[in-house]
Amino acid sequence: MKPSRREFLSGVGALSLGVLAVGSFPASAQDQEAGVEKLRILFLGGTGFLGPHTIERLTEHGHEVTLFNRGNRAELFPDLELIVGNRITDIEPGLAPLEEAVKAGRRWDAVVDTASVHTWTANSAQVLKDAADHYIYISSLSAYASTAGDGRSEGDALATMPDEVADSIDRLPYDMQYYGAVKARSEAAAEEAFPGKTTVIRPGLIVGPRDYTHRFTYWPARIAEGGEVLAPGAPDDPVMFIDVRDLAAFVVKVIEDDAYGVFNANGPISNDMTIGKLLESCKAETGSDASFTWVDAEFLAQQGIGPWQQMPVWIPPVGEMEGFHKTSVARAAEAGLTIRPVSETIRDTLDWFEGWKTRFSEQTGESFAFGGRRPGVSREQEAEVLKAWHDREDG
Repeated sequence: MKPSRREFLSGVGALSLGVLAVGSFPASAQDQEAGVEKLRILFLGGTGFLGPHTIERLTEHGHEVTLFNRGNRAELFPDLELIVGNRITDIEPGLAPLEEAVKAGRRWDAVVDTASVHTWTANSAQVLKDAADHYIYISSLSAYASTAGDGRSEGDALATMPDEVADSIDRLPYDMQYYGAVKARSEAAAEEAFPGKTTVIRPGLIVGPRDYTHRFTYWPARIAEGGEVLAPGAPDDPVMFIDVRDLAAFVVKVIEDDAYGVFNANGPISNDMTIGKLLESCKAETGSDASFTWVDAEFLAQQGIGPWQQMPVWIPPVGEMEGFHKTSVARAAEAGLTIRPVSETIRDTLDWFEGWKTRFSEQTGESFAFGGRRPGVSREQEAEVLKAWHDREDG
């Protein structure tokens, strides 16, 4: 059994939006880079996953950052200017504070928008179209209409949805089968308000420190425990992902370089990462005694184990999902995208996760465990599947 694109996008959306924010974003010890022109940046949101990493890098480079959000996590960046509002326009005060700032003559060199609802981007971009020079929209590789064949490149067709469905979406949650189409409509809304002055970045799976979805974290955490590990598919199945800090650095670079257009952002640039290499890298970095038992997709499905959710990062490279982990990032690489070694991502993610687990337990009174509604499988479920696999082999 293979996941359909519709089923997959529903899973992507659930994981992308199911974030528990525990703890604050650590301050950086890096020095401000010299020789970079100081820019005024407006960040719409900025308190989730990518936002704080990007804002930290912007401030490291000496740029002046203004935030527009609901003010729920103002403690993340207490020293930055905050305009409190809401991108859902019928929830007070809506966009009125931003509109007032524009009427008062405020201008920004660039706007960064990570919205997951196209009407949010459309409304914000219209307010800002005469008050900013550059609009950067963070989209998704899910915006493409197809993941079949040899992968996705910037000129490929985008996902669509009926107008009557689009008109009914103005907030979260919504039917996540339309997530890609919502992202595509958001791109179009940005370009409509900022013709020729828009940059669209389409990342794949974003991973690394402060990822409260734990979609990648499962593997270094599980492998660090050692023992027999349930491994999905075949070791040479391709996988791609991008460290949030590399994505943040690229966002800042396109702002500083005035780079416009559409860029896929994923890693590695060499496009040679596999699930086998990822798991072996986790073993090497953690120094564990883990051993991997590779179980094919058909048997996993029979056991109720699916890709992406129960077996994070991995998607069987067959059928309509064949090209999911085969994305061209050549254009972004030419524009300056760089990808750090996977060992660094593994190490830093695991270090962050260990501290986060402690805070999680202190705040909730529970011990964090993978599986169930969370990514990965529980140790009990893993043992059951491994036993069934070995019994099948013995039989």
